[in-house]
Amino acid sequence: MCDLKKSIGQIFTGELCLLLWCRSARAAVLLAFALVGAVNAAQSTWHEETGFRWASLEVPVAGRVGFTPLSAGATGLSFTNVLSESSIAANRVLANGSGVAVGDFDNDGLPDIYLCGLESPNALYKNLGNWKFANVAPERNVECAGKLCRGAVFADINGDRSLDLLVSTVNDGVLCFVNDGNGTFSDATVQAGTRSPYAAMTMTLADIDGNGTLDLYVSNNRPDDIRDLGRVRMSVVNGKPAIPAQFRNRLLFHEGRVSEYGQPDQLYLNDGKGRFNPVEWNTGTFVDELGKPLSAAPLDWGLAAAFRDVNGDSAPDLYVCNDFWTPDRFWINDGHGRFRAIAPLAQRKTSASSMGIDFADLDRDGDVDFFVVDMLSRDPATRKRQGMADQPETTPIGVIDNRPQVMRNTLFQNRGDGTFAEVAAGAGLTASDWAWSPNFLDVDLDGYDDLLISAGHFRDVQDMDAAMQIKARQHSWTGFKNETERQKAFTQELLEHNRLYPLLRIPIVAFRNSRDWTFQETTKDWGLDREQVWHGMALGDFDGDGDLDLVANSLNDNPGLFRNESSEGRVAVRLKGRVPNTMGIGATVRLLGGAVPAQATEVVSGGRYLSDSAATVVFASGKTSGGMSLEILWRSGVRSVVTGVLPNRLYEIDEAGATEPLASGGTGSASAKPVFFEDVSANLGHHHVDGPFDDFERQPLLPFRLSQQGPGVGWFDLDADGHEDLIVGAGNGGVPAVFRSDGTGRFTSVPGFEPVTSDTTGIAASPGVNGKGVVLMGLSGYEVPATHGVMSFEVDQGRAHVGEAVAAEMAGGSAVAVGDPNGDGQMVLFVGGGVVPGGYPLGAPSKLYRFVGGRWQLDSRNSVLFDRLGIVNGAVWSDLTGDGRSELVLACEWGPIRVFQSRDGLFFDLTRDLGLAGETGWWKGVATGDFDGDGRLDIVASNWGWNSPYRASREHPLVFTYGQLARPGVTDVVETEYDSEGRLTPRHSITTLASSLPFLFEQFANHRAYSEASLDLVLGARKALGRTVEITTLASTVFMNRGARFESRALPTVAQNAPAFGVNVGDLDGDGHEDVFLSQNFFATRPEMPRMDAGLSPWLRGDGAGGLTEVSASESGIRAYGEGRGAALGDFDGDGRIDLAVSQNGADTRVFKNVGAKPGLRVRLKGPPSNPHGVGAVIRLQFEDAFGPAREIHAGSGYWSQDSLIQVLGYATRPSAVWVRWSGGKTTSTSVPAGVQSLSIDAEGMVVESR
Repeated sequence: MCDLKKSIGQIFTGELCLLLWCRSARAAVLLAFALVGAVNAAQSTWHEETGFRWASLEVPVAGRVGFTPLSAGATGLSFTNVLSESSIAANRVLANGSGVAVGDFDNDGLPDIYLCGLESPNALYKNLGNWKFANVAPERNVECAGKLCRGAVFADINGDRSLDLLVSTVNDGVLCFVNDGNGTFSDATVQAGTRSPYAAMTMTLADIDGNGTLDLYVSNNRPDDIRDLGRVRMSVVNGKPAIPAQFRNRLLFHEGRVSEYGQPDQLYLNDGKGRFNPVEWNTGTFVDELGKPLSAAPLDWGLAAAFRDVNGDSAPDLYVCNDFWTPDRFWINDGHGRFRAIAPLAQRKTSASSMGIDFADLDRDGDVDFFVVDMLSRDPATRKRQGMADQPETTPIGVIDNRPQVMRNTLFQNRGDGTFAEVAAGAGLTASDWAWSPNFLDVDLDGYDDLLISAGHFRDVQDMDAAMQIKARQHSWTGFKNETERQKAFTQELLEHNRLYPLLRIPIVAFRNSRDWTFQETTKDWGLDREQVWHGMALGDFDGDGDLDLVANSLNDNPGLFRNESSEGRVAVRLKGRVPNTMGIGATVRLLGGAVPAQATEVVSGGRYLSDSAATVVFASGKTSGGMSLEILWRSGVRSVVTGVLPNRLYEIDEAGATEPLASGGTGSASAKPVFFEDVSANLGHHHVDGPFDDFERQPLLPFRLSQQGPGVGWFDLDADGHEDLIVGAGNGGVPAVFRSDGTGRFTSVPGFEPVTSDTTGIAASPGVNGKGVVLMGLSGYEVPATHGVMSFEVDQGRAHVGEAVAAEMAGGSAVAVGDPNGDGQMVLFVGGGVVPGGYPLGAPSKLYRFVGGRWQLDSRNSVLFDRLGIVNGAVWSDLTGDGRSELVLACEWGPIRVFQSRDGLFFDLTRDLGLAGETGWWKGVATGDFDGDGRLDIVASNWGWNSPYRASREHPLVFTYGQLARPGVTDVVETEYDSEGRLTPRHSITTLASSLPFLFEQFANHRAYSEASLDLVLGARKALGRTVEITTLASTVFMNRGARFESRALPTVAQNAPAFGVNVGDLDGDGHEDVFLSQNFFATRPEMPRMDAGLSPWLRGDGAGGLTEVSASESGIRAYGEGRGAALGDFDGDGRIDLAVSQNGADTRVFKNVGAKPGLRVRLKGPPSNPHGVGAVIRLQFEDAFGPAREIHAGSGYWSQDSLIQVLGYATRPSAVWVRWSGGKTTSTSVPAGVQSLSIDAEGMVVESR
């Protein structure tokens, strides 16, 4: 009986062994064999095929989306990661917790669990089947007793097809345990060479150099934090504080304060036998953005690191998450194990306290995206009582290539060209509380990866109320007998202070992928709402049903084990790689023909925060019953294909059966396609200058700076030589620029301007006297009051000449546009009112002017209608009704897209009649074009977009309250958001609001009281002193003209990734369909709000039926990384292709020459003397049995810009005629002679000139 007990105990141990002891010997033997048979059942059901084998999965017939938490009592997973309060007080870095590893250490077909402990021994839980686990760590020699253990990874480091174990520790680097092949481990740390004095955290392994071995990267943090010492004695040298000698490799002066270095990470190369050789940082393995070898190791606060092939070249790249002030590191592998820091413009920002990272192809476009977690709370009230982890960074005007750290999660959308757009705000993923480990997993098996995030901390040490109490308790630390006594007292006081902070127990946060780059929180619905302090988290199929279950380590609590309850079809895959990479680490696995056309993921080792998941991948099969295939792109460069894949099977694919080699360069080796646009900005050499201005001194609670709104840009043939010249606005104190074009792509600067005393705004072409072209340019009057709203100038004899001031009744202007609203040839100028200086969100009155006797004269009668429009950012005159008379279309901030029509000389507001009144927004620019080819002009307008902290809908509009709420003469702006009860509450903290509303500190005793108060309670009776404004949409939008009404459609997601300003309509590829261009980005935010930099200024290709789709920057060639403002289309080199100019605030003006479009027909109209350029005319190409889309000639449109008055009309087949509806309604049709590419047509339809 004793021998039997001993033998059974070796298999089962613990509680199960006692159960067997109570039975007869014969029964015990039978039961033991039965259980062993169940454990190994999968091995007896394998079906062998050439190059792979498969087994059926027992998938539940009925299930649900989500997880069921299983108790420790039911599973035997009774481990606790113990850490005492006193230990945290003595060493706060320990509170970062420990992780978990999942892997089949004994090769019995079921994944096991290894849990790390800090003040408790580690535990290895053998999976017994049927959700039972037993701790076998003592007899397998992996308890690591007495060690402060952080993380773990199961990996076959010596190629013997058994998983070895790596454990990271606080004081001993990495411990290495080698598996003897039977599931028992021996300590091989010395032989492996992984012990170090550093505080090791997350480990990640990959074959970095393609030699087949698994190399190791260890992120290191610090074993302690100098703040827990309480004091450091500083000396003064030459009048400046100096770091003591003993701390010179630990402390530094950083941004005006003392900061602490972390420790260097370590890369190890594996010799194939489990011996790791450290790589020095200064040997050329790591180089900076310019390719220069590093001179020393970065001393970062490492928390996590992960290898992943992000650019499709089959070589693992490396991302390192670093805490505090030390930046994240993103290293791109050259394919040979050498790493180069990613270019600054490829990744525009990082999280400030980057905890963990995971990767997935979130939109199934074949490119790998990634997500990094930080500490921002999901709860708006909690955010308002938490202090910032660090001081926010501000971006100086014109600085484009820096990489600020932001205090929130970051989500990086892979553009497929080596650059990433940061889109967490638009996706709804900026906040997941004090988060540690993100894990992408297709929970609902719809083919798209969802997101699970572990979170929590021992206390909310960002709580500002507790921080105030602690501050009030500060006292002198003198009078102690010795340093030991002082340190003991200091640690005890830290413990007491820690208890003042609230507990921060958080659920495992879950988000469902909505398949449109947005995510919806599903924490409670998916059964993950158990609140604990969750740290490391890992995935594994513990019950063999083919979906991935979840295990998470928890501080001072039982781990969480969550059973995945899905019953949807799935295909599970694991790999059998060649020695020494026996698990196929680094291979990309693709399922074709499942729930979506293609799903792909990479098999990885480690890389999750302190944790490691099983090397099994799972795909959604959808409703298909067959016809699927699997493709494996092995790290060694070969390829396996399995056809006839069926759902609800586990496939094990053997690299030995791979027969098809990959083309050189791996999956990213496709040759680059020619681009449509070539960047020729260097030919121009123009840099916009915008001097600094403190907007917040005048209006402390402004939501953003208003002094960086320009400049505008325009194409206009100023010297009548037939070539399009370029006009660019100026900032206060700068000089407007005119560049004369010679028609070959060369530009010459035109002299004659004096510096302006106000930022310039809108640009519009105007009829002049004596046939000369005149440019009108608005003056903002925001920083310095202007004496008039518009300046005018012309070019004569090679010099610019400023003309008579226009709009003397205005102290500043915004958008300007010229049109013929009555169809009588008498031109009308609209000048939009900008923001009232110091009075945002109030707008100045807008005005109308008529061109009479060679001068612009105020139309006082009609201007009354435009006095209260608010801030008008964009204007265009456009014939929306098709009657030959132009309506006035306006982009209004805090209002709708407004439309005004002239009837018998009087203007009327048609906005509500056309169905536009309900779409209120922060509209920036507006243009019109015929997107569905029906001859009616549709409207397209630029807006703020979705990728910011702001949200707006008809159900929950974005509301600001404003007024002189505390001080006479100061207009306060109180931004609001909705709490969980749907109440309006202030969006900012009391500290921010009280900078202008000091009465709040008297009204609220603490941050918590304020954070839970509604807007009504916060403002009280003072609310009556203010007014509110609201908007219902932030989407850049196209409004389709349906005759009597307009139908709104949000533009594609790429258009919403950043605030858009310039908006243009033209056929950029010459296919006969109208396209849209947008200029994007906004950096002039409040310090606490990250800049919005995810835009490259996209081209949206029209399909001729009203649809618009993104043209990638790789195809278009258009990349504008700065703050795009104005944008203008024009064929400056006369080749029949539409070129592009984009202005950038405080940065270089960008010019893009179109080299890829099919050349179109250039059409120039010759109108009467009062309208020589045919402004307001609509042009269509006429074919044998159809018409092309309508194109209208505008003087001023988009955002503060002027498109060329010469039109380039694309076509699929050669047109027979050019049809024109002139302003006033007259139509002409002019035949297009064979071979002609350029026509000038007069008002009678006669060809004046052709080429």
